[in-house]
Amino acid sequence: MNWDAVSAIAGLLGAIGVIITLIYLSAQIKQNNNQLSGAATTAVYEYQRKLVEILTEDTELYKIALRGNEDLNSLNEWEKQRFTLWCLYETGMWEMCHQQYKQGALDESIYLGKVTYWLQLHSSPGRRDWWNTHTAMMSSEFYKDISAQLESIPVRKLRETNPVFNSSIHD
Repeated sequence: MNWDAVSAIAGLLGAIGVIITLIYLSAQIKQNNNQLSGAATTAVYEYQRKLVEILTEDTELYKIALRGNEDLNSLNEWEKQRFTLWCLYETGMWEMCHQQYKQGALDESIYLGKVTYWLQLHSSPGRRDWWNTHTAMMSSEFYKDISAQLESIPVRKLRETNPVFNSSIHD
């Protein structure tokens, strides 16, 4: 066997090694993406569970949130502060989902399902007033993206789109 044949065989084996390495790396990247998506999905559902838990444990906050969504000006100053903090907490979930979705970490069907609810929520008069005046703690990209979506949605009471949020039954 001459050196040209040995060189050709070594080149072929090297090429096969590169192909096998690329296939392995591709599988690792796919597995990593699946893990990232799973972690993002878990974070979304954990945040949502915490939001519901807070409202079910704090009846006063729940009533403030219901009234504030209907009419921000119906709240006294203390209630407006609690409502603002609640909205920031709740909107933090939306912003987290928005960012994870844009990065490709959150599945589109999960994101769109959450967006449907949030757009309904922010179409209520009080929440829309809050949204238009409390932008400091949100990224400007998130605020602009969501504001553009909100412009196409009419303002209407939340109980009209989702009867479970009828504040009049909690008075």
